Amino acid sequence: MNAHPATELSPADGYTAWASRAKGGEAIAASGIPVRIALLATYTTDFLAELIPVAGARAGIAPELVPFPFGQLEQVLLDPQTPLRTGDYAVLCGTHHDVLGSVDETVRRWTALWDAADRRGIRVVQLGFVPPAVDSYGAAAWRTESSRSGLVRAVNARLAESAADRVRFVDTEQLAAQIGLRNWDDPRGWFRVRQPFAADSLPWLATAIADAVAADRGLSARCVVVDLDGTLWGGVLGEDGIDGIRIGTGPDGEAFAAFQHYLRGLTERGVLLAVASKNDLDLALKAITEAPGMVLGIEDFACIRADWRPKSEQLQDISTTLRLGLGSLMFVDDNPAECAQVATAHPEVRTLCLPPAPARFPAALAGLPWLHPGTLSAEDFTRQESYRALAAAEELAAGRSLAEFLDSLDMEAAVEPIEAATVDRAAQLLAKTNQFNPTTRRHNPARVRQLAEDPQWFAATLRLRDRFADHGIVGVLLVRQHDAVAEIDTLLLSCRVIGRTAEDELLAAAAEWALARGCARLTGRYLPTARNALVRELYPSRGFVPEAASTAENAVFTYKLTTGALPRSPHIREARLHHGH
Repeated sequence: MNAHPATELSPADGYTAWASRAKGGEAIAASGIPVRIALLATYTTDFLAELIPVAGARAGIAPELVPFPFGQLEQVLLDPQTPLRTGDYAVLCGTHHDVLGSVDETVRRWTALWDAADRRGIRVVQLGFVPPAVDSYGAAAWRTESSRSGLVRAVNARLAESAADRVRFVDTEQLAAQIGLRNWDDPRGWFRVRQPFAADSLPWLATAIADAVAADRGLSARCVVVDLDGTLWGGVLGEDGIDGIRIGTGPDGEAFAAFQHYLRGLTERGVLLAVASKNDLDLALKAITEAPGMVLGIEDFACIRADWRPKSEQLQDISTTLRLGLGSLMFVDDNPAECAQVATAHPEVRTLCLPPAPARFPAALAGLPWLHPGTLSAEDFTRQESYRALAAAEELAAGRSLAEFLDSLDMEAAVEPIEAATVDRAAQLLAKTNQFNPTTRRHNPARVRQLAEDPQWFAATLRLRDRFADHGIVGVLLVRQHDAVAEIDTLLLSCRVIGRTAEDELLAAAAEWALARGCARLTGRYLPTARNALVRELYPSRGFVPEAASTAENAVFTYKLTTGALPRSPHIREARLHHGH
């Protein structure tokens, strides 16, 4: 697997291995995204805190931990002089000892902390509570509401439901159940130093925290690219034929089928699937369609590449076709040589070499930090359909001019003010979109909500549908008024709709809002990054003029609104523009 050395470390390796890595100075990934994290807990977090940088390196973040004594949750979040600032993460940590009194009372305490963090633009990661390993109700504890275990489970359910569109909720109860409650707790540590967890539980908890933050920052893999032979089925298709590959029957065949069920579950929550295989394409398609026992079908894959080129070239082709950067892909293969070839050619592709036993494939994939779902939006559940529509549109484009192709899509767009139901999707796009994003500024949901309610801002989303699919919310626009000038803070589009001229809908909406506010100028910035060269000419190509103080690192462009609003796309019909405030 090509990655930072910390990625090679599994939580199953235990506390000693993790502590050794942390003390060895290898924890922070040089390329990780810097984040400030405060552990606000009702227990001692010293041992947990030392492992967070290691877990962060696995997940692609470089945590800076902001230390606080235990038991200071309200004091830190309610203090007007708190050292936490907008964009920081507060990880709220409690134990079953904190579940006192009624369920309502406990839930009110923790959601009040969410409110306090929200007012300051601090992103909350709430750890669920773990039931005690020993409950006086014995075997009836989990089905008795008045038991300590029953209360804990009721609180978790309420917090998880309330957290849906507000905070990141980590299901620690489910995590502890996997490991075993008796292995999770350390009663001696609790009574001696107020450290409730067994040492070997700490890497799992640190990993869950880092993965939640990384997912919130848009670092989850967006497409899993799988091999065929030895990965989706047993045997070699070209040698054994369709009837000879193992899938669905026998111990190995059932294990391959179970892995396919796991992969399908990923697609149901928005992770794309693709194939990169050294095989004859027609035979591969026939096997996927007709082989007895197959769980996945052609419709489950956003892209299939089967030929005799190096896998690295196939992955480059998949990246181009799906309009996803190579860093958004995860490559899964059972052949170490193929994994090494891809890792050498494309270090940014996250690569997993599967273990020998197919029964262990799902756990190998699930144990990595790159598939944490984060917040799920309606668009996540329809993403596979949207990318299949993208492939259909590519076929439609063959032999036509660009204008003819765009007109034939029958596109319809809607620019709408951000509201409660769309805040999370807007924040998700802000976290993940890098290519069509001139500034790549990041705003968390709390900040997006603030901007949407501020009359000095125009905060909007763009929905797009065409003859093949409803793509949902695929664009975000944030514009701020400074006296007679309106500045575009953010204008971004999902890679799924790049090249559709949907950016003209957003620019037109920005100009019309600015005119309605009495502004004389509309400005936009281009802050170059390694991935957004695509939008270098976005503003100049629409009539914006560079300002005198503009530099290559901070290019500022102005459009004089005295010449009128910017034109909408001629290829998108029945666009509905709403201007909110």
